[in-house]
Amino acid sequence: MALEDGFLRSFGTGENFPPLSMVVDGQGIYYDSTCASALEALLASDVDVLAGIAADVVLARALVLAHRLSKYNHAADWELRGFLGSNSGMEVDVGVVRAVLVIDQTAGDMSVSLGGASADTFAAMLAAARAENPQATIYVKTHPEVTAGRKGGYLTQVQDDVVDGQRTVVLRQGINPLSLIEQMDRVYVVTSTMGFEALLAGKPVSVFGMPWYAGWGATDDRQTCPRRLPYAGRLRSVDELFAAAYFHYTRYLNPVTHQRGTIFDVIDWLVMQRRAAFGGRSG
Repeated sequence: MALEDGFLRSFGTGENFPPLSMVVDGQGIYYDSTCASALEALLASDVDVLAGIAADVVLARALVLAHRLSKYNHAADWELRGFLGSNSGMEVDVGVVRAVLVIDQTAGDMSVSLGGASADTFAAMLAAARAENPQATIYVKTHPEVTAGRKGGYLTQVQDDVVDGQRTVVLRQGINPLSLIEQMDRVYVVTSTMGFEALLAGKPVSVFGMPWYAGWGATDDRQTCPRRLPYAGRLRSVDELFAAAYFHYTRYLNPVTHQRGTIFDVIDWLVMQRRAAFGGRSG
């Protein structure tokens, strides 16, 4: 039996902010692609994960996007316009990718090794992002633990630079994930849940590892999981992935009553916390 923080965990990090959501998995755990998890089994089944909750799924997704909610929610929003190194204001052809997000993770993260990836995967991802988007600025987002100096990252050595006319900008500060994703044209990820948040925001996502949301037709997958190949015909929409992971797989605590609650109890609480911290929608 595995126990792990949920996808909408809390306002801040650490013991001062206990989790408001958890996943309990009797088969495996969602970030381990080496064996089946209860989440994978659900997605691979014929179960209609939207049955009876379709309206709630649409509402919850809309609220998550409107209020920019993520696993942790203490970071301020980020604005691309006017940011040093951005393409803001440049004349470009319609349809040209201008801003590409490459997401780093902490070295030693279990979701990386259990997601079929390594340090070489991150190097390949960055190289692909640059080669496939020659007119774009490449934004490399470091992990908050790296920013705080507590851990190293796989792309820590990358620096702000301009090579052959293509700019790379490293974002080391704490940033609300969805505020960043909103302003990107394309997202590259190994196994980070930010890749799924980018799907929620309607962004094209290229995946170089094997996270739980890859292999169901919603992502541009650069590798396959042999165990999932028999389910290749089982395509899942982003709403179905969201329903499976955030509704069926996750358990929530009502922060007011301290009893078992719903995703909407946690959303309401996190919205209140962000408004108290930042005022309104933005940080």
